[in-house]
Amino acid sequence: MKKDLSKLEAHLERSPTDAQGVISLLKAQSHNFEYDFNLNIKRKREKMNSIKRMEKKHDSN
Repeated sequence: MKKDLSKLEAHLERSPTDAQGVISLLKAQSHNFEYDFNLNIKRKREKMNSIKRMEKKHDSN
């Protein structure tokens, strides 16, 4: 599940020099990027499997 970045972003607007806040934001952004990347791969894999199933069904007819 994606992490909500709004609280971290709001905190960094108030305290832009908070190193720990910047690190936390970068980690959360990295997590969200990885989540989106893996979700995209999963969708492509499911689409490919669906196409393969349709081809098998079509070939058997």
